[in-house]
Order: sequence, then C-alpha cells, then structure tokens
Amino acid sequence: MTTIDNSDDTSASEDELASYPKPAYAWYVVVLMMCFYVLSFMDRQIIAVMLEPIKADLDLTDVQISLIGGISFTIFYSVAGVFIGRLADSLNRPLLIAIGVFVWSLTTAACGLVGKFWQLFILRMGVGLGEAALLPSTLSLLSDYFPSKRLATPTSVFLFGAPIGIGLSFAIGGYLYGVASEIANAPGWEDVIMVGGAAAWKLVLMFLGIVGMLMTMLLVTVREPRNSQQREKSSEPKSVAKVADAATLDEVKEYSGQNWIPITALYSCMALISLAAYSQGFWDITFLSRTYDWDPATGSFWYGMVQLFAGLSGMLFGGVVADQLTKRGVQGASVILVLIGAAFSVPFSFLYPLAETPTMALTLMVFAIFGSNMCFACAASAVQRLFPIAMLGLAAGVYYFISNAVGIGIGPTLVAVLTDYLYEDPQKINYSLSMVGGISRGLAFLFMLAGLKHYRDLMIRRESQA
Repeated sequence: MTTIDNSDDTSASEDELASYPKPAYAWYVVVLMMCFYVLSFMDRQIIAVMLEPIKADLDLTDVQISLIGGISFTIFYSVAGVFIGRLADSLNRPLLIAIGVFVWSLTTAACGLVGKFWQLFILRMGVGLGEAALLPSTLSLLSDYFPSKRLATPTSVFLFGAPIGIGLSFAIGGYLYGVASEIANAPGWEDVIMVGGAAAWKLVLMFLGIVGMLMTMLLVTVREPRNSQQREKSSEPKSVAKVADAATLDEVKEYSGQNWIPITALYSCMALISLAAYSQGFWDITFLSRTYDWDPATGSFWYGMVQLFAGLSGMLFGGVVADQLTKRGVQGASVILVLIGAAFSVPFSFLYPLAETPTMALTLMVFAIFGSNMCFACAASAVQRLFPIAMLGLAAGVYYFISNAVGIGIGPTLVAVLTDYLYEDPQKINYSLSMVGGISRGLAFLFMLAGLKHYRDLMIRRESQA
C-alpha cells in the first residue's frame, strides 16, 4: 500500500525546520564526517593494498593475513559498536567520535612498529575499537541535523566515505607505498631514531595514523544539537556529558519484538551484502594479480578507480532516488532501493571473477559494486527511519555489529578457506570470489524480499501516529 503526500514538502514545516541546525552548517558536518569515514576506510583497507609485502615481511599465510584484515579488526569493531551505540543515545556524540578517531589513528600508527603476527593482530583490534565509535554516533547525529524526509541524501553523502576511502586506498596506496619504499631504501635510513630500518608498509601505516590524530582536532567544530534542544526545554543545568535520555532496554526489547520481521530482514540482508563486499575488497587485487598477471601497482590503481566511480555513483543514486520517492509518498522507499541494488549486483558478482580479460573483469565489477553501494546507502537511511531517535544509536550499533561480524569477520577468511582447502590452488581464487559474492548477494535479496511488506506496513503505521 502506498500513500501519497500532496503537501508541498520542500520538505518540512517552518517550525520543524527551525528545530534543526542551519542547512549550511549541517552539510558542513556531513562533509566532515564523510572525511573521517574516508580515513577510517583507508586505515582498514590499506592492509589489502600492501598484502604481499606484509605477508613476505612477517612470513604469513593467506589465512593469517585474512585474519589480520578480518577477524582481528572485527572482534572489537563489532562488539564495541553495540556499546558505543548505546552511549550515543545519551552522551555527547561528537566527543565519542573524537575519542574513537584518536584511538584508531594511534593504533594504526603503532601497527608500523610491529615485528610479529600476534602484535599486528592485537593492534588491529585497537583500530576496530576506535572505528566502532564513528558509524552509530554519526547516524544518530545526522538524525538530529536533518528532517526524516531529507535524511537519505545526507546519509548517503556521509557514506561516500566508504567508496572514496576504498578507492583512495587502492588508487594512491600504491603511490604511498612507492614513496615509503624510496625512503626505506635511502642511504642512512637504518640510523634514523625510532623508525630507522622500518619496512615501507610500516611507514605508510605510521603516516596514516599521524594524519588521523591531527584531524581529530577538527571535531571541536561539531556541535551536539541535543544541548540547544535541552536548553530550549528547560533552564535547569544539565550534565556536561549527559544531554538526553535514551530509551530503556525494556523499551528497545518491546519495540524490536513487535517489529522483528523487518528488523531481521534488513539486518540479515546487509550482513550478506557486507560479506560479499568485504571479501571482494580484500582479495580483488590479489585476484587481478594471480589471474591476469597484473603487477599490484597497476591492479591497485585501476581497482581504485572502479571503486571510486561505482561506489560514489551507487551511493548517490540510491540516496537521491530514495529521498525523491519518499517525498512522493512511496512507503519504504529506502528498502525498495536495497532490494533493487541486491538484485542488480547478483549476476555481475558471479561473472566478474570468471571474465577472460582484466578489462572485462573490471567492467563487470563496476555493476557489482554499484549495486552493493546502493544497498549500503539506502540501508543506513532505512535503519534511521525504522527506529525512534531515542534508541537509534543502539540500533545502529547492533546493525553494524551484525553487518561487520559477518562481512569483515567471515568474508575475507571464507574466500581464503575455499581457495586453500576446497580448490587447493591459489590460482583458483577467482572461483572462490565468484561463489562467495554471487551466493551471498542472492541470499541478501531473498531476505529483503521477505521483509519488504512488513517494513512498508511499519512505515505507514508510524506516519499515521505522527
């Protein structure tokens, strides 16, 4: 059932708009948060760019390197995201984000000082711990910066950080590694205090970590909108840290129990989309190298360009179309776009690893990545509209816990396990990628299809009660 809103929603009433920050400042915050999301993806994805040098330097297997890129990061990223999401429902969100950025940047820099597998494994947990603060806190923050009917587009712009971060990791990661290699091979390098003799990949990690720690200072420009909203409601002094009341756990349980079908469908769908996307992002450079004999620098550059183009266009298309459909009264527009994106990406996920030429493989990748990023953009705005603001931080934390536990924790390692133990041939990594990407995106489509009607019915009920 679809209801049509014939009111002139340029998007909300004057009174409603007046309760939000000014648009120019709100968009400044969106862009700034996007920059931090770019940084977070560069810090997590750069391991895949320097995979072979790290393997050689630390004498690692495919499974070990996948654990560093997957499970080690996910353990804290996923679990901490739930608790930080709960904190984001009541505490100062810009402060939570600032602490997270500093922690992940510090541990990224420290990764450049390691000499053993277990040291890198533990420090990558720290990277995950810090990055866990960004997504749930920002999704909650943006819900206080924009009216709900305008939320999909700014959320999509924030999420541009993922394809930009991945694209830059691959497009300029090779360049950074090349510069670092020149430094590492320069005469007298071994005599430099503290970092002398460090391998090139370690220098890249230290550089990114230092950049992140410096960027943290920009977060002093981000205001917590709850402060002004609380002051308008009461002249009584408020705690510096606690500025809003979160929904109780009993209220969260009751709401989730009443709406478990659309919640389960959306969360399961995106966990499977994440599994495909992260396995692809982690192993595609290796796939291009092993299957087509491309050198890593060439593969990284062109793969980065594909990620930038397909990722940005998929995010923007999904967010803008979802907002336009919502303004026209289409209930559950964000979830409809998730469904379309999942269906669109399935055939290309099966086909691109089996392409006869690298040009054809990259071309087919564009469509698989485009569809996945439609899903990511629209699923985030669907979560924002699915839950009341008082429980949105926790809901987003659980959403990203499930998504990343499955996506990052299982995806890269599943491809490695299939390659090592099913096909028993590193050159057959293309078959592993085809199976994992195609099957998981196909299952994602089925989950979302099963929950579509329930999600739309919920949106209709919530709108009628507003």
